[in-house]
Amino acid sequence: MHAPDRHELNAGWTLPEAYGIDRLVLLPKNPHTLFVYWEITPGLNQKMQEQHGHSWGKGTLIIRLHDLDMRTNQDMEINHDADNWYISVDAADRTYYVELGRMLPDGRFISMLTSNTVRTPRDSISAVIDPRWRMFAFWQERYHRQIPNLSSFALFSREGQLDAEEAKYVD
Repeated sequence: MHAPDRHELNAGWTLPEAYGIDRLVLLPKNPHTLFVYWEITPGLNQKMQEQHGHSWGKGTLIIRLHDLDMRTNQDMEINHDADNWYISVDAADRTYYVELGRMLPDGRFISMLTSNTVRTPRDSISAVIDPRWRMFAFWQERYHRQIPNLSSFALFSREGQLDAEEAKYVD
């Protein structure tokens, strides 16, 4: 059996528009952004319409973000045609999950799908210092020193005209 080359792997095949599975997936993009995507099958939509009658069509599509660490939630109105959304969060290193549903005209939130739970990464340097992975002393001095009253913009905007105090910090 021969190994297929890249032209054979995509020989006219395309990904399907939908998979026919009701699902809501939440992913952390970075410490302050989450990405959520979903698929709602016509069967689930029909079932909700039958349960809630004409008020279902008048409702607005909502993503409800739950912060499990702070025990809060936040509602975001989204476009009815969307099948994915980016969510900005204020705090990093927190645990979240989302619900996708509709806010009916009478103020009731009806959840259709619930996502997985994720934790955003922290936005700071780790407080854990592993002695096996310490930097050599000369690297610590080189990478962790502060240059007083000097920004990189100031350094490069003066075209190399540094005074004696600044020059000792530049390699």
